[in-house]
Amino acid sequence: MNIQNYSNKDDKKKTLLKPRIRSSSKEATQQLTQPRIAIQNPPVYRNTTADKHRKHSVDNKKQVKPKKKKKTQKNIQQLDNQEEQKLLEEEQKRIRDLEEFQRQQWEKMTQEERDRLKNEENDRVQIEMIWDKEIHEYKKKCLEFDEWNNYISCNTQIDPRAEKDLNTIIYQLSSNNDDISLNYKQIEYISKIIYIIQIAHQEDLSQSIFNKQDHYFRYIEKLKSIISTKIYEIIKHFYIHYENYLEELNHILKHQYFMLEFNQETQQRILQKIAQKPEDRVKYEILKYSELTNSFKAAFWYCPLSKIGYRIKPIDFSQISNLQIEIPRQLAGQSLIYYITWTNHDPYVQYKQYTQYLPIGGIFQNCCVNLPKLSKKTNGWILKPTFTDSQLQPLKLAQGFQSYSCFFQISNQYYLQDASKLFVVTFQNGQWTQEGIEDLKVNIDTRSVSFSLKNQYPFMLSTLRFADFPFKTWKITSLSPDKVYLNITTQRDINIGIELDSKLSKLVKPTSLAQQHFQQPLPIIELLLKLRNIGINLIAQEEDAICLQTVFKRSEVENQVLLNLMQTLRVYSFKQSKWNQKCGSDQIIIQFIENPTFNQDFEGDDEFQWRNLEFQLNKVALLECNDKSDKLSTKWSKNTVSHANLLILIQQHQITPPELQFYIEEIQNVELRSNLRTMLKVMRLLAIN
Repeated sequence: MNIQNYSNKDDKKKTLLKPRIRSSSKEATQQLTQPRIAIQNPPVYRNTTADKHRKHSVDNKKQVKPKKKKKTQKNIQQLDNQEEQKLLEEEQKRIRDLEEFQRQQWEKMTQEERDRLKNEENDRVQIEMIWDKEIHEYKKKCLEFDEWNNYISCNTQIDPRAEKDLNTIIYQLSSNNDDISLNYKQIEYISKIIYIIQIAHQEDLSQSIFNKQDHYFRYIEKLKSIISTKIYEIIKHFYIHYENYLEELNHILKHQYFMLEFNQETQQRILQKIAQKPEDRVKYEILKYSELTNSFKAAFWYCPLSKIGYRIKPIDFSQISNLQIEIPRQLAGQSLIYYITWTNHDPYVQYKQYTQYLPIGGIFQNCCVNLPKLSKKTNGWILKPTFTDSQLQPLKLAQGFQSYSCFFQISNQYYLQDASKLFVVTFQNGQWTQEGIEDLKVNIDTRSVSFSLKNQYPFMLSTLRFADFPFKTWKITSLSPDKVYLNITTQRDINIGIELDSKLSKLVKPTSLAQQHFQQPLPIIELLLKLRNIGINLIAQEEDAICLQTVFKRSEVENQVLLNLMQTLRVYSFKQSKWNQKCGSDQIIIQFIENPTFNQDFEGDDEFQWRNLEFQLNKVALLECNDKSDKLSTKWSKNTVSHANLLILIQQHQITPPELQFYIEEIQNVELRSNLRTMLKVMRLLAIN
């Protein structure tokens, strides 16, 4: 654009009437081929009408977002095929590793031992196949019986292994609704479904079924995502309806306290009165609770006054674990909403992701946001502000701000012991960590926890998931043909006793815990999960052994020991050996003793003494050393050799007195065997202890 100054109208007219001279083609070519030179100081024209119009048109231009590709049936089928291929490759790798492991073990043996074990191999394999088949058929009959009972009783309980049932539930629960009371019920219902899926997952692991693991992981995360959406809808509801709560407050202020109602005109007068009487500040605050369920709780604190100075007392969320929070001085003078949510499950860490922290008392989320703007009344019209998700973004503290002071109490339903092994952790950068927590104090007697929190992070009281591993002692004894007793002393000196029958299990020790929370017998997996939820974890994982830097036994050797133990438990008691952690992952050493009186407290006498058994893949031997020895020796006991099975070893060397031999047959109770194997496999008792 060229701008010229004309002295008068005639000059302008002459210039405009000059004929235009077309440049030659040669000159035009030179202009096109010349390099472009940037103008050093180009003229800038601001606030012109064209500029405003240009800016307006750019702002109003629709931003086209790339469309997400919809998952077609073909893509879904490809993903399923990839998942199946991955599972197949993992299974093939496991089989190759097992074959290599067997080859290495076979090379270590002498020719005489190879021949002996080869002759006994058929008997051992036949016993294993018969026992596994019986347990498998028993499990199948139980499932069919449960399905039939559900059918005739019109019970609509879902099958956690059926994708059709889970997809139906997810479809029904995924829709958003404005009925907040329905959201509470759905959160409670989804929590129960997640618990059912966890039980099914542990049952599969106890039967060495791994092909459904991704199925359980996927659906648990989908259900947790739905819970998070429902919780967000509840928070949004309490945020949007702030104005209704303010009207309720004004009604109380006017008719009960005979004080000034809060609005923009009266705020200054209210502040002046509160400066003279600070205790009246609490009357201008609003505290609202959601429905309090076993799975979810929420509380909302509203402070409409601003520039009011420091609050005298902490905010008291008494109905949520007696939680009290003292907000920093820099926030205390602002108009804000402070809300707390509590869940009984971990909504942040994925189910398949390992974390070393075990929650005790649930997970808290604390958040501080600005108050929403009030509606405006103009000429008979009410202008309500629109809600955006950004309004629920937490207020960020500037560097140098004071910390939040927190205090809460743990319910009596949770187990607390040894304050030195209890921590408050926060969720930051995708993991739980002890960073950001200061001045932590845990009082076991009053069951109270106090600490300072540096920012608005989710937090929880926790202990280490592996705090009770490896067990100091464990002992398993047969009390009758259909009852077994397991006694454990954990690393925290918790003495646990569990009685197991053919269908259910009952916690016997600690007595106070059993009488208070475990009065009724439960299926063994439910009992172990309930113990974990209250703070006692007996379900070991391989990651626990890595954190403890201890040996985790191979599952093939563990399965062999379980079979041998179940076959002979009616006559023998078994317990932990101190040498088990001193040998490698391909060996398991345990103690055993005859139990002629079937007494859970029998520890031996002059006739019967504890002896050590060494299990390796497909063989077992009686060791010369025992737990009283000063050094581990892998020498076999005199006049004994290794055998493919403990039953064969007992019969060949006449270890058991004749009067106890016939009792061995009584452990043929298939239901008890199935329940016993489930317990020992879920706990991984022989693998980590």
